[in-house]
Amino acid sequence: MGSSSPKLTAQLFFERFNAGDATGFAALYFDDAIFTYNGQDRAVGPEQIKRAVEGFMLAGFQMRGKTVDAVVADDTALTRVAWEMFDKSGAVVASGVSAEVQRLGPDGMWRFIIDDAGGGSRAP
Repeated sequence: MGSSSPKLTAQLFFERFNAGDATGFAALYFDDAIFTYNGQDRAVGPEQIKRAVEGFMLAGFQMRGKTVDAVVADDTALTRVAWEMFDKSGAVVASGVSAEVQRLGPDGMWRFIIDDAGGGSRAP
C-alpha cells in the first residue's frame, strides 16, 4: 500500500508511525527501497525498514511534519519533508528535513524507493 500522491505519502508516514503500525509503515516502501536516518546506516527493504523504526515506536515517540516540496517527473518524484520527533512530554528529541525519492507503482500508488531522514538538512 502506498499513497495516491507523492505529496500525501508523508501524511501516511506520520499516521502509521504514530499508530505504532510498523508493518503498515513498511508498506510505504518498495521491496528494494533504502531507508537511512543518518546517511550512513541503511535499512534495505520493508523488513529491515520495519525493524529500523520499531524501537522508536516502542519507546512511544511520535512524529509530525509536512511536505515542503514535491517535484514530479512521470513516475518518479523527489520530495522533502520537514519533521519533528517528540517524546511523551511533547519535547522535541529530533528534527530535520528529509529527502526522498518516490516511484509510482503498477497499482497506481506512490511508495518510497529512497528515504533519507536527514538528507535535506544534513551538512555535506
